[in-house]
Amino acid sequence: MSEITNAEQARASLERAREEFGELVLGLSSEGWNRQSDSAGWKNKHICWHIAWAAEAGEGFILRLRERKGIPSSQFFMAIFDVLQLWMVRVRARSATPQSVLAQFERGYGRMFVLADNVGDDEWDNGAMVQGEYMTVGGGFGRVQTHIDEHAADVRRD
Repeated sequence: MSEITNAEQARASLERAREEFGELVLGLSSEGWNRQSDSAGWKNKHICWHIAWAAEAGEGFILRLRERKGIPSSQFFMAIFDVLQLWMVRVRARSATPQSVLAQFERGYGRMFVLADNVGDDEWDNGAMVQGEYMTVGGGFGRVQTHIDEHAADVRRD
């Protein structure tokens, strides 16, 4: 994906992500929603909830990048984060439905959509280290789509 450098590109990327996520979630049958995914230890509903949760956290993530603040990425931090995240996803996604997950995603999408218009022309290249890689504000907006692409392959549809 090319780097996002303005609000129009950010909104277009967010809109594509919104459409694809909706297709992913609504494309699952009731049985498919609760089926084990291709990702060890995760059901399809866990993956969908995880994507929606990350989208909901996207505004804060982008605000950190605007201020050039990164996300710790030491092996120790990531090991703890992975364990906590798996626990949180399993607990929080217990009662998740396709509708509740779409609503959660929509909240994050809406806040990021508005935020795109508030990023100054001189801020799109601001960034910081995130999980060992440098990411810009533009990359933060693009991360929503990339995240869906990464996990959609793990959703078992058969």
